[in-house]
Amino acid sequence: MSFISNFHRIECLEQLIRLKATGTPDQLAERLGVSRRTVFNLIENLRQMGKDIKYDPNRKTYYYDM
Repeated sequence: MSFISNFHRIECLEQLIRLKATGTPDQLAERLGVSRRTVFNLIENLRQMGKDIKYDPNRKTYYYDM
């Protein structure tokens, strides 16, 4: 995965998280065109950058816990 495409995916992921519109990890992987494992890696990258990301199983979406 190139730096540019990875950066673009992270931007898209952050937008979906802000909108609370990620869906399940499988749905998110499909939206971003990546594997489920890559979704978890991207989320972990954001967490390492200091983002407090949680998953709401009732709404089936990731969100920023502020």
